[in-house]
Amino acid sequence: MTQRNIFSAAATTIVIALALLLTACGNMESRTKKAEVEVDEPGAPVETIVVAQGRIRASFTASAILEAEESTDVVPRVNGIIENIFVEEGDYVEKGQPLAQLESSRYALAVAQIEAELRNVRQELERNQQLAQRQLVSADSVSRLQSQQDALVARLDLAKIDLAETTVRAPISGHISRRYARTGRLIQAWQPESMFHIVDSSLLRATVHLPEHALTHVRPGLPADLQLQALPGEPITATVARVSPVIDSGSGTFRTVLSIVNNDFKLRAGMFSRIQLHYAERDNVVRIPQDALIRIDNQSHVFIVEEGTAKRTNVVTGLQDGGWFEVVEGLSAGSVLIVTGQNNLRDGAKVEAIAL
Repeated sequence: MTQRNIFSAAATTIVIALALLLTACGNMESRTKKAEVEVDEPGAPVETIVVAQGRIRASFTASAILEAEESTDVVPRVNGIIENIFVEEGDYVEKGQPLAQLESSRYALAVAQIEAELRNVRQELERNQQLAQRQLVSADSVSRLQSQQDALVARLDLAKIDLAETTVRAPISGHISRRYARTGRLIQAWQPESMFHIVDSSLLRATVHLPEHALTHVRPGLPADLQLQALPGEPITATVARVSPVIDSGSGTFRTVLSIVNNDFKLRAGMFSRIQLHYAERDNVVRIPQDALIRIDNQSHVFIVEEGTAKRTNVVTGLQDGGWFEVVEGLSAGSVLIVTGQNNLRDGAKVEAIAL
């Protein structure tokens, strides 16, 4: 064999060897890719909780300004100059307690004058009655004196009332919220401007306007919780006192009045409050957080985890309490519920659960 043939045979052998090597490498790469495909893909990470039973308290939320259930303006009933003032703003007064004293000497003199006239008439009447028994005077004379005496008695009672009214008294118990009276000032009876304003803060009220659909749920006696900016974190309770049966056609709401007992006078009229009116309450119900619920076309569903996969489950909800929903149908206690990461899941998708 010539040297040229030897080189040709060697080149052919090398080419065949390279082809076999490339084929082997290709087969190996194909097997590697196939093995990678056969490895399970990791599941989508989700956060889960175990569904449990609990308490649900459905509420309506509103806001209102606290008002005194009872308040009044104190106005003078007689004319006179103010001689003394016995109270100041912020003082607590009992019903009937003196607040101010008006000049009373004129009214005392009027009482004394009428009493003197009445004594004379009574003496004259007694004499005429005795004479009438002996038929020395006519019955008409006795009758006129009797009428005169009755008129004087009535005038005396009125004069005594006017004298008593010179002492201005509190018509209700409460705190003096405003004092308009000034010593030495002349005031007129039943004048429009009051002398004092009294607020009874022992019983407050809050008026809220609730939506029309709440009318069937709200009734007197229902409890409510109040949160006040002036007393943060301090629980205040109230009770529904009155419910208007009429819906306002303009706003679509109805008026509800809450009663708040305030015997310690911790609350004040004019405070702003946020109110939660509780209209239904149930114990030992299946409940889930609001974030876990998905609503589409008026239908609700959740995702639960079963054997590492997400399972879509339709549910029927009931009462809502803040961030919690009652589940009436479709879910039982003990299920592993997905609460985060469920929005992009599909039914049967693999998941990797992280318990909260």
